[in-house]
Amino acid sequence: MLAIVLFAVGTVAAMEVFHRAQVGSDDGEYVFRATNLAQQCLETLRNIVFGSLTVGSGVMGSVTGCSASPSGLPSGSRSVTVTSTNADLKQITVTVSWAAPGGTTNVVLQSYRSNI
Repeated sequence: MLAIVLFAVGTVAAMEVFHRAQVGSDDGEYVFRATNLAQQCLETLRNIVFGSLTVGSGVMGSVTGCSASPSGLPSGSRSVTVTSTNADLKQITVTVSWAAPGGTTNVVLQSYRSNI
């Protein structure tokens, strides 16, 4: 009887460890995907003519590679914010968000474009 109880406790503990490992693996995969989605959008926006970068929040979503609904993330979304720091410099911020078990998680990448 004692052996059965010990075996059951050990099995439950091992299953919990495997479950936590799977959750951690999923989290890592989502961060990797979100980073790639943000990088893809930044690369696309680096190749656009400086004057075509629209200043504002939630802009440039119609550009290929910067859609608001990226695939591969649970309830994923992507937003682009372009701010003009001066006449010849714009800051581009790409935020990719998704639903995680503990709440919403974000990856934010920034880059600058110069008109020089």
